Amino acid sequence: MNEQWRSQRERGSRSLVRLIIWLALHSGRALCRVLLVPICIYFLLTAPLARRSSLAFLSRALHRRATWRDSFMHLFVFATTLLDRVYLVNGRQREFKVEVNNEPAFWQALMQGRGCLLLGSHLGSFEMLGVIGGAEKKLVINVVMHLSDSEGLRDLISSHGHELPYKIIPLGHPDSMLRVKECLARGEVVGILADRVYGDERTQSLPFLGCPARFSLSPLRLAKIIGAPVLMVYGLFRGGRRYEIAFEPMTELTLQCYVETLERKARRFPYNWFNFYDYWSVE
Repeated sequence: MNEQWRSQRERGSRSLVRLIIWLALHSGRALCRVLLVPICIYFLLTAPLARRSSLAFLSRALHRRATWRDSFMHLFVFATTLLDRVYLVNGRQREFKVEVNNEPAFWQALMQGRGCLLLGSHLGSFEMLGVIGGAEKKLVINVVMHLSDSEGLRDLISSHGHELPYKIIPLGHPDSMLRVKECLARGEVVGILADRVYGDERTQSLPFLGCPARFSLSPLRLAKIIGAPVLMVYGLFRGGRRYEIAFEPMTELTLQCYVETLERKARRFPYNWFNFYDYWSVE
């Protein structure tokens, strides 16, 4: 897995995004999902890297040769979760039906008083954690990420006077890991999207959907150093207004455990996979 994802610029007119956000807030989700159809067709035709990567991933996850129809559905699910961010950020979480699986494991981890480190991924919508976190349960959620990741889109979505349902700890700063430790020491929740390689950190190649892929060792090293309880978490789109938040305890604090669980979830929810680049490249 290489850094193609970091070289991909956000595509699409900012004016169009602003229009979609305005329509989402004033005309409803149903109309906007209809508008997503031509937008997804446009990207399917004009974004060859995303299309090839989608077809390659889906062919592995579905155990058959993926079609353009599969790839369209893949893009449509991704676009839908982006649209739903607008509602989540603007305090309209109750418009969605959210099923939470294995929630007791999350609360048991927090009861230890050492915070909780959540290992997420780009499988599904991490923003959905705001439903049971900052929005519904009044928990403090912190997400470790590169500030450049979809920064323009994030700014547009949150430009209507509402805050994101989580705080951001930027990667690559001298005090990033210190801030993580301080958050956990206060009993807060820290989330890290652990399925991408972010720089020159140490990696390990492990089988993923039948072929080796590179994964960063940094999130697991951080977990072992800090000693806070660790869970995997997925915010998965189920169709319509339905989402599923799934907590997965780590039977072993190893990269292999994380990757095997990620693969199992990816096979079950293939259209929720939002890494639109060559995931198996080792360059």
